[in-house]
Amino acid sequence: MKKFPWIFSVLWLVILLIMLAAGFWQLSRAEEKQLINDRLASGEVNKPTLIQDWQQLKAFDQVEVQGQFVNTHFLLDNQIMEGQVGYFVFTAFNTIDDILLLINRGWTDDDQQNFDLQPRNQTIDALVADWPRPGIQLGEQTINNLNTQHLTYLEQQPVTALLKQRHCQQNNAGNCIILPRVLKLTVAMDHGFKRQWQLPKMTVEKHRAYAIQWFTMSLVLCLIYIGFIRKIYANKN
Repeated sequence: MKKFPWIFSVLWLVILLIMLAAGFWQLSRAEEKQLINDRLASGEVNKPTLIQDWQQLKAFDQVEVQGQFVNTHFLLDNQIMEGQVGYFVFTAFNTIDDILLLINRGWTDDDQQNFDLQPRNQTIDALVADWPRPGIQLGEQTINNLNTQHLTYLEQQPVTALLKQRHCQQNNAGNCIILPRVLKLTVAMDHGFKRQWQLPKMTVEKHRAYAIQWFTMSLVLCLIYIGFIRKIYANKN
């Protein structure tokens, strides 16, 4: 009498659960991308003022913000556009509600130009974006108290500390609000460089197609398991 294949069954179940989880993850990503597409298509422009307003915004939301640029610039190195290596220019911006944030003004291959702007109140249009992820960090980098400096990766904690040091009043440093997001300056706005903001590369349709593939493979795996078990019991009989 053959024993029930417990080890094979447990292995089959683990693989099945992984494949099903991958399929549902692709569906959730498709839903996220669809929401982004819907927000962009609606043309809705948000005008956040309080920190609570900013916390409700998501990546690719369109915003209109009033305030002024302050001359602290970070040049994010090794950014490629159309086959050329250059820099993304991040400049600090202080809103009329005293919230500090970074504006991605776009890409340039000229790091010797003057990035400073005249301090004046203005209204900017931009897209909300997550803070750039540093990825693999090869060694430590030093952030100095300079108007303009090169960075290999935009580390949130030291960059935030420098912004607080340079632009927060000493008697109000504890209450200084620095937004843990960045804004991407829209193409129509002045004071920017080359801007070709890309939507997420994976489309809704591709995510759904991958989900169907995972679910199809899960079904095939179930059929293989059923056939295997039936064969065992057929041989036993």
